[in-house]
Amino acid sequence: MNSPIKIVRVSAQLEKDAFAVQVSHWRLLVETNRYYEIKPESGPVKRIYKEKLNTVVDDTKAYSDGYLACSAFCIEDRINDMHIEMLHQLQLKVKAYMEELQLNQRAIEVQFNSKQP
Repeated sequence: MNSPIKIVRVSAQLEKDAFAVQVSHWRLLVETNRYYEIKPESGPVKRIYKEKLNTVVDDTKAYSDGYLACSAFCIEDRINDMHIEMLHQLQLKVKAYMEELQLNQRAIEVQFNSKQP
């Protein structure tokens, strides 16, 4: 008999110069062909579609105060893979913000230069 899979939620948070990862275990209640119904130690039941398992999701609502976050539901064996994928996705997001800020800075400099006597 197969033992039920163990599903965890891996959360990563980047706040200024601090990076943190949290792993929380969820109890499998129901497994169908399409989804899992899972429940944390405290809180409501959540339905995770099988195709969304092992997929990193951006949890950052709006960038402010140097805070970025992402998470993924995965099987226990994939925690390290998800951690690496989260680092990669956060790195890409930081790079994109940096490029956008450089464009903003150039636009400001152009305005300053056009206002100089």
